[in-house]
Amino acid sequence: MLSATAIAQRLVAIPSVNPMGRKVSGDIYSERQMASFIQSYLKKYGIDSEIFGTDPIHPNLVAFIDAGCDETIMLEAHMDTVPHDSMTIEPFEPAIKDGQLYGRGSCDTKASLASYLHAVAAVVTSDRRLTRNVILAAVHDEEYSFAGSRELALRKLPATFAVVGEPTSLDIVYAHKGYCRFFITTKGKTAHASTPWLGSNAIYAMSDVLARIRSYGDTLAENPDPLLGPGTVNVGRILGGEAVNIVAGHCVIEIDRRLLPGQTYPQVRAELEKLFEGIDANVTIEDAYMEAPAISSDINGTACQALFHACQDSGRTPSFKTAHYATDASILTGAGIPSVVFGPGDVAMAHTEDEHICVEEIEQAAVIILNLISEP
Repeated sequence: MLSATAIAQRLVAIPSVNPMGRKVSGDIYSERQMASFIQSYLKKYGIDSEIFGTDPIHPNLVAFIDAGCDETIMLEAHMDTVPHDSMTIEPFEPAIKDGQLYGRGSCDTKASLASYLHAVAAVVTSDRRLTRNVILAAVHDEEYSFAGSRELALRKLPATFAVVGEPTSLDIVYAHKGYCRFFITTKGKTAHASTPWLGSNAIYAMSDVLARIRSYGDTLAENPDPLLGPGTVNVGRILGGEAVNIVAGHCVIEIDRRLLPGQTYPQVRAELEKLFEGIDANVTIEDAYMEAPAISSDINGTACQALFHACQDSGRTPSFKTAHYATDASILTGAGIPSVVFGPGDVAMAHTEDEHICVEEIEQAAVIILNLISEP
């Protein structure tokens, strides 16, 4: 049986780059080969799985191991990675150096998938007894829109709780922020730049919007959540105008708003509509094109405590932590599956030009997952 690290190497060697909205194509920009490898691996150990999804280029995989137990745990992780264009190492030639595994996706989050695959294989090839039914889910498109976890949630799988694989340094992330992303537009009137008084500049109007958004961010900072700190707002992109000698007739900004528990996009939109009152321009706040809620799991609940004790049984006492980012746990929690985030690797190494992960942590994670799902 392959070690968890060896499995992680095999996974890193399979490119599964998320297009991130770019118009690119080819096997490198697909999770299909990843899903095929995982399915073949599971089949060797007599575990059936299903590859499904609306887009065959970007599929999900799910496997169910029925042990006749009262509880069912979902082990979920994403197959996609961020782009590799600016990496300073070979992204898909996994190498181990000084106890670190290098390659795109090694940290985020193919090592988590590897720990799951090793653990389920270890159970079926040993005398260990499953203490929970297991749903193993490998999903596409976490890095851009959570499309894979949304498809998974529609299946209404009977999970008691879920562990979502992400690099947490083997600590337990029980709460994190959500987000919504959307566009705001201003419209003006075009005119020749030599006679600007005949037009109305949408970029100037947007400057008023931007000033109020900046003030809005200051207000958010004054009202932090006791666990997660303040919600935030970021203007990530701005586009406007047609040419330098034309008064701009339109301007668009793209917004990322990080949500606290209980906050939703409709609430954010209402806040901004009130904020923009009095601006002498045609301001439109578009519908959110992405939204995921914040999560806050009960530290004393089943998910947190089961994982905590599995860590302790493996010789490690994890910390309970929170995070500013969002994960698939947002979608699964919203679908009624209490979820925690856990996995090997330092999140500071995710998405980096020389992404890597500690080999020892990969092996520790596999032992912890094994203890979570089974006993001697």
